[in-house]
Amino acid sequence: MTLRSRARSFLIEAATLFRADQLALHRQQRRRRGLVIAVHETPEALKEQFRNQLEWASRHFAVCSLEKFVDLCYGKSEDRVPSKPPILFTFDDGRESNYAVAAPLLESIGARGVFFIVPEFSECSPRQALDFYRSNINPNSRPGDEAWEDWKPMSPAQVADLAARGHAIGNHTLTHPRLSRLDAQRLEHEIGDSARKLTAWTGKPVEAFAWTFGWDAIDRDAWRVICRYHKFCFAPCPGAVEPQRDRPTLIWRREIEVKYSPAECRFLYSGLGDFWWSTRRNQLRKMLQPRGVRSTSMSS
Repeated sequence: MTLRSRARSFLIEAATLFRADQLALHRQQRRRRGLVIAVHETPEALKEQFRNQLEWASRHFAVCSLEKFVDLCYGKSEDRVPSKPPILFTFDDGRESNYAVAAPLLESIGARGVFFIVPEFSECSPRQALDFYRSNINPNSRPGDEAWEDWKPMSPAQVADLAARGHAIGNHTLTHPRLSRLDAQRLEHEIGDSARKLTAWTGKPVEAFAWTFGWDAIDRDAWRVICRYHKFCFAPCPGAVEPQRDRPTLIWRREIEVKYSPAECRFLYSGLGDFWWSTRRNQLRKMLQPRGVRSTSMSS
């Protein structure tokens, strides 16, 4: 276990012992700020664990579709539902387990999610998929460590079916590169061509984008291309939605995987860990947001 992992475990244990996670969650509920959750694999073996997490989340938050989430967070204040803060579940890379496990579970509680797809991954044959996963999606993967549900992609037909069932299909780039320092032609290929391909599959515009890898794997040139094609851009940087400070072209996401323990999930949902990301959120605001612009509605 690394020093960072030990520190994380200590904080979670301390938060549980002193009930700090419960207090922080209660405070967050009173403030009614929206949350976006990022998930990767949703294997069949952890189906009941994910079901329990969704049921827990639905008791504390209003689980929303993308459209409803945006309305509640960025619409006019009188249109917002005051009872629970909105929460949106998103899934990265387009794994088949997201189609087979996550989507039906969301539907069982009357919710819909956002599925961020890598089109070239979806187009891989079974022989190609593992190589693509190792070279593009998870370069740190070691042979033998991956379960098939880590790297088996959903097909274009399954992507289209999700869209037909009311889920949002988002763009996660064409091949899953780091967007920082790519030239203009490559950015257009990775962002624009990917959006056009997903629209062709689903027959619907692709309004949401999530960039790959870390919080800083982006630059202003990439962000401008993203905003040209999409209304919403999701950042791999934990934080609650702050419509007074941020436009919907920069929406924070917390990664909470299905495999996490209940204590770890409660800690992350509570927002106790967001403090350590505040400097990074401010760096992204400074780099990406237009200066002097504060938006509280989609029309501003």
